[in-house]
Amino acid sequence: MSGVVCGAGTSPVEPAFVGDFDTCWLDHEALERDDQWGPVLHGGRLGSVSGAFAVAWRDADGAFNLARDHIGERSLFFARAQADAAGVDHALVFASDLRGVLASGLVKPVIDHIAVARYLSYGYLPGRDTLLRGVHKVQPAEAVRFRNGALSFDTLWSLPEASEPPVVDEHALRARLRSELEAAVARRLPPHGPVGASLSGGIDSSLVVAMARRLHRGDVHTYSVSFGSGYRNELPFSSMVAEHCGTRHHILELTPDLILRHLDDSIGLLGDPIGDPLTVPNALLFRAAAEDVDVMLNGEGGDPCFGGPKNLPMLLAELFGDGQDAYDDSSGARERTYLRAHQKCYDDLPKLLSSDVRASIADHVLERELTPLFADQRWSQFVAKLMAINLSFKGAFHILHKVDAVSAPFGVRPRSPLFDRAVVELAFQLPAQLKLRGSVEKYLLKEAVRDLLPDAIIDRPKSGMLVPVEAWFKGPLLGHARERLLDGLTQYGLFDRAYLERLLGGRLPGLHPRRGVKIWMLVTLESWLRSVGAK
Repeated sequence: MSGVVCGAGTSPVEPAFVGDFDTCWLDHEALERDDQWGPVLHGGRLGSVSGAFAVAWRDADGAFNLARDHIGERSLFFARAQADAAGVDHALVFASDLRGVLASGLVKPVIDHIAVARYLSYGYLPGRDTLLRGVHKVQPAEAVRFRNGALSFDTLWSLPEASEPPVVDEHALRARLRSELEAAVARRLPPHGPVGASLSGGIDSSLVVAMARRLHRGDVHTYSVSFGSGYRNELPFSSMVAEHCGTRHHILELTPDLILRHLDDSIGLLGDPIGDPLTVPNALLFRAAAEDVDVMLNGEGGDPCFGGPKNLPMLLAELFGDGQDAYDDSSGARERTYLRAHQKCYDDLPKLLSSDVRASIADHVLERELTPLFADQRWSQFVAKLMAINLSFKGAFHILHKVDAVSAPFGVRPRSPLFDRAVVELAFQLPAQLKLRGSVEKYLLKEAVRDLLPDAIIDRPKSGMLVPVEAWFKGPLLGHARERLLDGLTQYGLFDRAYLERLLGGRLPGLHPRRGVKIWMLVTLESWLRSVGAK
């Protein structure tokens, strides 16, 4: 959906209601037709809707509104039209993808330097700003109101405060979690026909597959990827789950040539660049699944909600320091540790960025953005605080945005049961020791589904699906990376060329410089900037 709305009430597009929504419900009543949304929007009950949606509507008083679902499963972008563009005054441009905003011709794609540094630190862009100056995202659970040329913002829902029960009854919490997980999966199953699910062989995707197989009457198709016999993969585990659950299992083998062939098309689908090497494999997986299914389940959400391994670097740093900053809460050390924990380019920024871009972040901008989140008193326990930040950041602006964007061209609807609103609300009530118990990650989640899966799946440590970019950029893709970075990326004046030469030549210091991931992030950025015609 897209449109241009003028503050004076006249515009090329005058929608009463438009939306991009899927599997939404209100008090257990499904919302499936446009005309069902009218009473919800104008009755002020939008905050009570659960499910994935991005909607736009005009009130009787002429005010125009945009809103996005609570967790961020759907995307919605907006920008003010530039004052000298086409004679349009006080106009708001909106679309469910960023290129829809640019297609209006009323917004110029100018690079935001702070956003570049933010992308390089996280590998994605959390928050309202995009990589283009003046183009913004509606935040999850937010309503944006445009009236008489002025914008105002309202919150539909907030992440709940951590509220652990006074007496921890592990058995009761395990049963309640199981019930909420089953309900979340059931709500996202199609009423008939086959359903698909991505399957890595980890606990999160495996439990979703197991529940779908129990709850769905039609065929369940599962999909895994391999990068060839020369690289580590999780096929033994995903195949074990597929056989255990009786699914129709598909393995997609991806070569460097295939990745390269679909790189620009896949990155061009994203509203913001996402430097995750899995972006292209995800898009190719949806393309393959489209031959069999219309709905694709995934296991995204298990780590941020239930104490996954990404919390461990922060917890260790909280106890011992991060090895680079002596712990001093007033100095921003905690914020720096969080940025370092993403293991991207945060510590490289002083050498990687050009002088103009370095100047834009000289006042510790990235660190100061995090300070209010770590100071938020709603979450006194550190694990709950990390959960809130990770859900707000990586959930909405990386994981969910990515699967939403790369699935759309293939007509496959992605659905994420572990990001279900009721599941998230319950997760904030779980004691920290039931998420991380000693060295056991996601303890209660595993125990809640232990009867569904083999012990080898429940008890295995998380390894993740690793794309072999380190090897690729030492061999078959190195020449292409040199062309992208030294000929393509340098024209924007964002980076120090000498650093790029050292990176490509394998001359960065340190035992584990993560060269492949950094090159992939920069190749992704070059592809994205070119796709939007940025300047």
